[in-house]
Amino acid sequence: MEPGAAPPRLRGRGSPVPGPARLALAVLLAVVAAFFVSTLPRVRAAAGFRPAGFDPWLDGWLQGGGYVTAAVLALLRPLSSPVDRAIWAWLAAAVAARALGFLLFLAYVRRQDPLPYPSVADAAWLAMYVFLLVGLVQLARRRTRRLSALLLLDAAVGVLAAAALAVSLLYRTVLSLAAPGTPDAAVVVNLAYPVLDLMLLVAFVGVLLAYEWRPPPAAWALAIGVVGFAVVDGVFVYQSAAGTFRPGTMLSSGSMAVTALVAVAGWLPDGSRAGRREPMPNVVLPGIFALVCLAVLVFATQRDVPALGVVLAGAGVVVAIARTGLSFRALRSLAEHRREARADDLTGLANRRAFNEVLERSLARRPDDRHLALLIVDLDDFKAVNDSLGHHYGDELLRLAAPRIQQAVRSGDVVARVGGDEFAVLLADADGPLAVRIAERLRAGFRRPFQLGSRSLVIAPSVGIALVPDDGREPVELLQHADLAMYEAKATRTGHALFRRELHPSSRMRLETTERLRRAIEDGEVVVHYQPQVSLRTGAVTGVEALARWQRPDVGLVPPSGFLQQVESGGLMPLLTGVVLAEAVRQGAAWAAAGRQLTVAVNLSVTNLLDPGFPDQVVHLLATSGLPYGALELELTEDLFMADPARARTAIAALLDAGVSLVVDDYGTGFSSLGYLRDLRDIRGLKLDRSFVTHMDADPRAAAIVESTVNLAHSLGMHVVAEGVETPAVRDRLGELRCELAQGFLFSEPRPAGDLDLDVAPGVRPGPP
Repeated sequence: MEPGAAPPRLRGRGSPVPGPARLALAVLLAVVAAFFVSTLPRVRAAAGFRPAGFDPWLDGWLQGGGYVTAAVLALLRPLSSPVDRAIWAWLAAAVAARALGFLLFLAYVRRQDPLPYPSVADAAWLAMYVFLLVGLVQLARRRTRRLSALLLLDAAVGVLAAAALAVSLLYRTVLSLAAPGTPDAAVVVNLAYPVLDLMLLVAFVGVLLAYEWRPPPAAWALAIGVVGFAVVDGVFVYQSAAGTFRPGTMLSSGSMAVTALVAVAGWLPDGSRAGRREPMPNVVLPGIFALVCLAVLVFATQRDVPALGVVLAGAGVVVAIARTGLSFRALRSLAEHRREARADDLTGLANRRAFNEVLERSLARRPDDRHLALLIVDLDDFKAVNDSLGHHYGDELLRLAAPRIQQAVRSGDVVARVGGDEFAVLLADADGPLAVRIAERLRAGFRRPFQLGSRSLVIAPSVGIALVPDDGREPVELLQHADLAMYEAKATRTGHALFRRELHPSSRMRLETTERLRRAIEDGEVVVHYQPQVSLRTGAVTGVEALARWQRPDVGLVPPSGFLQQVESGGLMPLLTGVVLAEAVRQGAAWAAAGRQLTVAVNLSVTNLLDPGFPDQVVHLLATSGLPYGALELELTEDLFMADPARARTAIAALLDAGVSLVVDDYGTGFSSLGYLRDLRDIRGLKLDRSFVTHMDADPRAAAIVESTVNLAHSLGMHVVAEGVETPAVRDRLGELRCELAQGFLFSEPRPAGDLDLDVAPGVRPGPP
């Protein structure tokens, strides 16, 4: 049997596809296209190849290379990613078996005289069907947790019906096409191919049911491949039995194409993020299969049907009867299970419903002198992992995070997953100090990197704490207060926070819906203000920093602290950064056209730097605006590096290659800044965090840190921007230290572009040259 496809696009943006797979895909595309062209009528003769029959270069080396490349591409999927490895290993084995069959036919079988049939090549090709069937069953099982016995019976009825129908209808046809004296083994093998093809189609119907008839791209690719195998094999069997098969035809290129498509399927989005589900039993399809079996039995009373067909149809009827009996019991079991479900499918922890019940019971039975603590744990930058690496790895991160949270608490405490990346912990007999110690221990457990495939990521949690009875006695109140404390921990970057009553005024702002914020960004309610950066030597305004503000119609101007965290957690940061960046570049270009040469600084978030398309977006903006590339200054903070160092460095290298200036923001607040300064040699400058600058005139330790940082930057060929300059004393001290630039309320608060005074900043004394 000859086993290759013009595959669709690889995984969506941000999904990690290793270099070897990209190379194999490129080679496969080229070989499939070349071989397809070679099978077009009269092309071979026109190109000087053998016009009819087997050509060793085209039908041998080129076609064989296509099958081998498809096998390599398919095998790279389970070897390079742990996600659903077993499923794609079976499907890769199927592609490899088809390639092996072709190689055996090419190197051994076709050299025999007479040509043996069936041969060892047919054994490999038939094994392909077994591997495909197992892979499709595994694919369907991934989407289901319960009712496994019922689904297996459904599959059995379908497979038996398909086999019985194929044997009953095709056996005589295959036998009539065979030449007189054809061995029985050859007839059986000729029959096996269409029978197995029909069984594959039935199996794939089961996959479609598991996905509720809305399969992802990977499943669609497999569907086309399975249907393609059925068509190609049907034509091949007919031609083989009639003695009309010839190599180097469109049939051969079609065989290679569908094989290649199955190989590519492993690199397409496969919908695993939807998680497992518990489907309602479907009685329609198994009923149709049972009727097919009954029809075969009735047909056997009127016509001569092979005994095998009768046995298969009878077995299908028996299984269908057993399956019907189980259906009613399964329906009752499913309804009861859904009422009693208490576990999270992904992590195995208690789910939101179970946790709420435990919380209610604990509060109802709590003695007056007993304290409880409720912790809400949220994973920082989880959205960035999902968007940049794909939902497979997001799910894997949640699975790996759950045991780390459990290890931090005591044996009697309750841990649950209550949202997408949100966990809840109920601590029994815990006061504030103990809850804080457990929160710190929990965060310490996250300092070890998470291994997601070939990537090593550091993800930190933010923990909000509410105490019983101090912060509330009712479940809803406590959950709300712990949630507010968690957002306070995120906003202040402290890692954990106890609920405080003064958090209430900001809660309404924080609870703005993601959709409301999306509309605000898209409708132009987010505006850009600019804060000047002043030369301490000349007093000239040399640059500005672009800062987002929300101009709410009902409230007025909202600072970033009032909405930025919700933007980040809602996955809107790429949209917001795009708006701010586009406006800052436009305004910078307008200043440049008016003769004002200013640098325009824009802050980045981790989501931006992990987006592989972000550097191209920046380059496109600059190319279409007319702003000089070096006039745009992107400010990076250390958390951008820690989420995915390799990908961050790739994005930084692309921006630097384009000529964009990069500055390390909030320098001195991270743990490994010196390491990044060593590795990122083309960083233009450092921006000193305001926590060191604002009080350096009264705090000798802060002043010493500023002085050492300025000296370090100068020795590395970088300039320094000091933010948070609010007094003349701080300004003068920075000038003495030869700090180049300063930014702060002493010079100007952030203002709209039209309100900025871009002349020499008042009161700036010229510093040393």
